[in-house]
Amino acid sequence: MRRVIVETDRLLMVTSKDEDITILYEQIYGDKEVIKYTTGRVFTLAETEEFMHKMFTYDGILGFAPIIEKASNKIIGHGGILEFNYYNKANCYEFGYLLQKSSWGLGYATEIAKAQIEKIKQEFNNPKIFATAHPQNRASQKVLQKVGMVFIESIIKSRGVRDVYVLQ
Repeated sequence: MRRVIVETDRLLMVTSKDEDITILYEQIYGDKEVIKYTTGRVFTLAETEEFMHKMFTYDGILGFAPIIEKASNKIIGHGGILEFNYYNKANCYEFGYLLQKSSWGLGYATEIAKAQIEKIKQEFNNPKIFATAHPQNRASQKVLQKVGMVFIESIIKSRGVRDVYVLQ
């Protein structure tokens, strides 16, 4: 049974199930346009499964998790709350989201970002909240600014250069 991690008026971010692997492969990791600024390449179904088993949460709040649109009861992407270890400081968390193309431009990214920020504040004592975005991903940068995040620097991660934002 799924556990709700974050809820908004229109969305649920829930714990994962193995049945989500194929759906997220088809909607996210198998779609070159959707993953353009994240993995940078399409995953195979087997790579999607391996990634999900490593990075998704099946029972807690830390890790990636499917996002379900309440109106349709369908998975439309995933979000996630992760420890942010880049600065080697305790109590730092990062949130993120990745939505299927048909869910772009509907305000879902802003909605889930706000909810994830609130969840981090509720769960952790005086946390420092971060998010990263590809330097060319203008849509994500706008969302991050809209929810109160401020650009602080560009860093190099395993996936390439990322702009780091912090909640002020």
